[in-house]
Amino acid sequence: MPRPTKITPDPIIDAVVEFRFESDIPPDAVLGMLFSVVRDEFSNFKKLPIAEIPEEIRRNDPQLKFAPCYQSVSGSYRLSVGPSVISLGTSGDYVGWKENFYPFLQHIIRQLEKSGIVKSFKRIGIRYIDFFKTDIFEKITLSIKLNEQPLVAKQTTISTIFEHDELITRVNIQNNTVIRREDKQYIGSIIDTDTFIEPKDGIPFEELVALIDKQHEVSLTVFFDLLRPEFLETLNPEYDNV
Repeated sequence: MPRPTKITPDPIIDAVVEFRFESDIPPDAVLGMLFSVVRDEFSNFKKLPIAEIPEEIRRNDPQLKFAPCYQSVSGSYRLSVGPSVISLGTSGDYVGWKENFYPFLQHIIRQLEKSGIVKSFKRIGIRYIDFFKTDIFEKITLSIKLNEQPLVAKQTTISTIFEHDELITRVNIQNNTVIRREDKQYIGSIIDTDTFIEPKDGIPFEELVALIDKQHEVSLTVFFDLLRPEFLETLNPEYDNV
């Protein structure tokens, strides 16, 4: 079955590509070295609350080690930076992968290589969060039963992991959840997919672009495989002309 190239309205509320890495650079010098190569696109970095936690505590806490300490928002993108992490995400409406996000990401990868802050990559991931105003469990191919009957609950959360060769996709699905966007509150469901690789032998910069595009393809496949065909047809799917 062909996969759509676009659905409308676009349900993506967040998209981010994250690089976790090891570095020989002192933690307090990472931001300055990165800023020197991205300042044309991201000129104002703001300190995040986590930066107030002492660096030694953050470094020794697995939950904090890869948390960003600074963030800059410019146009449609946000760049987040920490001593061992950099991520590029979208700010506002999703800008499209092929047309905008992927080309700009390639530019950021070139600048990241130029900065010299990365010794080796520990994890590379692409994450999408899609929001639907409906109960998504009535619209997807995945289901849970209780006593052989469809589960009916005030709120349901499913978390599962798929493997695709060296790539892993962690999927979280939840209904009756609240999100906030632009000072407004919405109740509905989310499909959260995180496709990542944790390389044992490291990944050279020249392989990053193709790898991330592959991760994006896997992420899309997992997402659209979850949607029932009849539900997909209500989302105004568009397909490439073959």
